[in-house]
Amino acid sequence: MLKRIAIIAFFTGSGQLLSLFVLKYISRHSNLAQLKSIAEIDSLVFFIMNIIALGLQSAAMRNLAQSGNWREEYYDTQSARVTLGLLLMAGAALYFINPYYIIFLLSPVLAWSGDYALYGRGHPIAGSMIAFVRLALPFSAVLLAALYYPDLLGWVYAISLAVIYFVTNAYISYFLGTSYIFKPSFKKLRLYIHSLPLGIVALSLYFLGLGLILILPYFYNQDAIITVAFLGLKFYIIFKGVLRIIHQAFLKEMTSGAICLKVDQLSILAGGLLLASTLIFPGSFITLFFGKQYVDEKLFFMLLGADALIYSLFLSFATRAMLQKIDKQYTIITVIAAAITIVCVMVLSAFTQSVINIAVSLALGEITWAIGLIWLTGSRREVMDRLVFTASLLPLVLIPLAFRYWQGDTLAAYCISFGLLCVLILFLHYRKFKTLSHVQP
Repeated sequence: MLKRIAIIAFFTGSGQLLSLFVLKYISRHSNLAQLKSIAEIDSLVFFIMNIIALGLQSAAMRNLAQSGNWREEYYDTQSARVTLGLLLMAGAALYFINPYYIIFLLSPVLAWSGDYALYGRGHPIAGSMIAFVRLALPFSAVLLAALYYPDLLGWVYAISLAVIYFVTNAYISYFLGTSYIFKPSFKKLRLYIHSLPLGIVALSLYFLGLGLILILPYFYNQDAIITVAFLGLKFYIIFKGVLRIIHQAFLKEMTSGAICLKVDQLSILAGGLLLASTLIFPGSFITLFFGKQYVDEKLFFMLLGADALIYSLFLSFATRAMLQKIDKQYTIITVIAAAITIVCVMVLSAFTQSVINIAVSLALGEITWAIGLIWLTGSRREVMDRLVFTASLLPLVLIPLAFRYWQGDTLAAYCISFGLLCVLILFLHYRKFKTLSHVQP
């Protein structure tokens, strides 16, 4: 288990960190308009991918993990995705309203991606490598553009994204030994109807994160707010994505309550480290990942850290809801959580134009989602197991607190103290996770 997680974490984390540091460089050496162009394109790409995925992708992953005749399932799913991708190209007509909507022309290429099948068929390491390449190469191209063609950042990102998706899509087909071409079929679109509840879940979860960027410009009139929100939400979505990949890596085994607990404990460790970083070394954390020009927004990043921990506590309950096919109730819970977040963002904008509104709204949404998941698939004992584990981590925080008191909020103290903390956590919990040796990579 640890070996698999370490490899996945390396590839996934490396790509995500590279994207963050490229955005940090752009925020320091480019104007807000250029960074905003990346924000708009990135948000639109995520929006398109969520529309294409809807519930079909989640349902397909579940079926691919459990079905013997998985190739037929995969072909039907891909055919439906490609058909919808072709239809979504019509969204490019909105180019005359916003030039970045031309990104909808990439919809068929994004739809062709079969990375979800890698996780459904038990190849999470290959999936994490694909995820790394899809982040590393486009953001490397953006970095070069920032140096030589700063006025073309948005277009460089879009073109490089199209190229790398095309290449990796072909590789996925080769790896799985499946067809490279999937014939569009309007009949296959019926699959989306069958999995509509999970589709609504996917869209709702999108707005519990980066999707808020599509809403903010209509209620917040300062580019600085949108820029800071984008950087924070991008980090937040990266954190969520890493946790989801860990969960996907053990999708087949998460019918077991014991494995669900272990995976949640890993998530809690990640969420706890993030929250501790933002609370104890806010200046160093913000400077390291975003740039010192955003240090004044400490409270925003602290609240995002709290949101991350809330999200991590009961994440396996969501996976269990999907595997148990209780889609209707899961959909209602997620829609309510997203609606609360969106409404709060809009209402709070009438009182104050502050980026803190976004973090507070997310907290309310994540708390609602967690409570709903507990009601849906959790038990009192399972909730207590996770809360007790979270409480057991509190004494370990004395290490970074001591360094903060001794050295202050410095980057060296931050790195050394959390390095020691990670070593101690590994020492204390290594045997616990190693005992799941029956989980084969």
